[in-house]
Amino acid sequence: MATSLVLLTPLAAGAAGRHAPVRMPNLVGHTRLQTYRIMRAYGLYFVTHGPGSANDHWAAVAAQSPRPGTEIAWHGEASLTVTTISPRGPRPVPSLVGKTRSEVYAAMRAAQLYFKTVGPGSTQSNWLIATAQSPAPGTRVAWHSEITVHVAMARPRPAAPKKKVTQVVASGVVISGPGYKIGVATWYNYIPGQCASPFLPKGTRVTVRDESTGQAISCVITDRENEGGNHVVDLSETQFAQLEPLWRGVIAVKVTW
Repeated sequence: MATSLVLLTPLAAGAAGRHAPVRMPNLVGHTRLQTYRIMRAYGLYFVTHGPGSANDHWAAVAAQSPRPGTEIAWHGEASLTVTTISPRGPRPVPSLVGKTRSEVYAAMRAAQLYFKTVGPGSTQSNWLIATAQSPAPGTRVAWHSEITVHVAMARPRPAAPKKKVTQVVASGVVISGPGYKIGVATWYNYIPGQCASPFLPKGTRVTVRDESTGQAISCVITDRENEGGNHVVDLSETQFAQLEPLWRGVIAVKVTW
């Protein structure tokens, strides 16, 4: 019978099963399937947070920790912020007005959109608050589109309430002029960026300015409210909250188109 000689070399203590650290791959913008394949290839685990993470119905990675290129132990665990938005499809513009600089960056990163700033502090990027934006919240734009954000170094001071504001809300008076109406706005559970009017045709884009503070938002008329009374527009819950707290219920506004 033939025989063979096998030479066994002992391993150094702890060497068995040892794997070198790997560098964290860039996952932002990748789909769920791509993410699973990449992390499996790198020998890494991950947990998800954000829309769709509870039932594994998310569509893409919006942010990650550690950052790409960071050295991480083999079989280490990464934390991924995910979204249900298609990685390269159209997406709604988030609401930015009233948000701080860090909140604006976070919201735009999650939506995978770019933005440029206009106003005090925009050149040195030391602005404090977003005061206006274009296009309006809820507007669907292409992936990686650029949004214009008007910024300021401090929160705007509310203007003193005007006498006609009390008259409009209390007496039911509607003040009209060429291309505008002053009356009451309220809110209901509706689509952000869209609103209802008793007199304007659907598809009309309007600017709604709070007569107490001067703060303004824009929306598109897509619904019809009942005529009569002093209501000139009904806003979505999201956009009313950009003007006044929801508990106010009704506010005096100027609607222009």
